[in-house]
Amino acid sequence: MNVFIIQTAIMIILAFIIFYLVIYNNSLRLEKRIARYSIDSIKDNSVSLFDFIHDEYFKIVSKTSAILKKSVFLNKYASRYNKYITYENNQNIIAMDYVSHKIFICLGLVLIVTFARIIEGVLPSLIDVSVTALIGFFIIDIYFKFYDYIKKRQIEQDLLNAIIIMNNAFRSGRSTMQAIEIVANELKGPIKQEFKKMHLEISYGLSLDVVFDRFSKRVESEEVSYITSSLSILNKTGGNIIKVFSSIEKMLFNKRKLKQEMKSLTSSANMISKILLLMPFLFIGLITLLNPSYFLPLFNTNLGNVLLFIIIIIYVLYAFIVNKIMKVRFN
Repeated sequence: MNVFIIQTAIMIILAFIIFYLVIYNNSLRLEKRIARYSIDSIKDNSVSLFDFIHDEYFKIVSKTSAILKKSVFLNKYASRYNKYITYENNQNIIAMDYVSHKIFICLGLVLIVTFARIIEGVLPSLIDVSVTALIGFFIIDIYFKFYDYIKKRQIEQDLLNAIIIMNNAFRSGRSTMQAIEIVANELKGPIKQEFKKMHLEISYGLSLDVVFDRFSKRVESEEVSYITSSLSILNKTGGNIIKVFSSIEKMLFNKRKLKQEMKSLTSSANMISKILLLMPFLFIGLITLLNPSYFLPLFNTNLGNVLLFIIIIIYVLYAFIVNKIMKVRFN
């Protein structure tokens, strides 16, 4: 009975939403028809529905972040997102906003699952709510993991060009600030944002080795760590910065050349390993098409569940070993 009442309430709410959207769509169509016979005003303050929702959502996020900032634990937790704030958005967003986004995504997914279960005629279980809440809360972290991987690859590709530009700037008599500024203006992508941050940090009085050390911690790249170590030694012992950057440039060039040669030599082996990793899934799909009930004992019986668990463990170990064997480290 309670489920039926909730279903009825949800259907009424959805009906009102659909009715409102239909009326709004008709008004937009009528506005377009009348617009051909009217003159637009010089100043247009009208806001579309989606822009209105967007602005209101971010207002709520801002208010929520202001409340969450009172917690010391949440401030410490939110500090991990500082590195994802770009140079252009540092005035419009704070790290705590990401925590607020995580909370709202979590609540939104839980509501969607709850509505879906109620429409099906059952109440959501504790497992449904818990799993959905965990996925919603950590989906931003999963996205940032992929973002970090792509960002690291792009920075490693552009780092040699940045060092070449800085070295040429030093040879022409430019200062450190000017060299970093030239890199920030000449290059594009994530490395442009990082060098803008470095330029800002140096303007605040930080030394070159400290700035590169902070850059290394944000990117977590071996090549940037090598540059940081070289600049730290230079700062302590003294020396010619042009010769240091020339040696760094030569090292990065040789390392990239070695990577390209190694990639060409191991391309066939990498292709074979990928094919071997995909073969079990291809066989499973083919057998399932020929006999859909062939693998059912693995899911319907206790012995089958144990065997399925062992198969998954063996496959994961096999993939891990193959990846370790094929991975080449450059030190």
